[in-house]
Amino acid sequence: MEINKDATSKGLTTQDKNWELMSVLGMKWSETTNLTEEDREFLLTKVEIVKNHIKRQGQPSELLK
Repeated sequence: MEINKDATSKGLTTQDKNWELMSVLGMKWSETTNLTEEDREFLLTKVEIVKNHIKRQGQPSELLK
């Protein structure tokens, strides 16, 4: 899974979603498999916030241009 994909995309499998949670949030695989669908979706929205923050850190600030 690449960082540019959206963790909340409809086409992702449960395994893809669990991988996002594990790789971005540092959860254990066993923790991701025990989540309710509601909790998984909530955490995936947090994954997107983290990924967007990471992407922004790699871009030059508009103020520095």
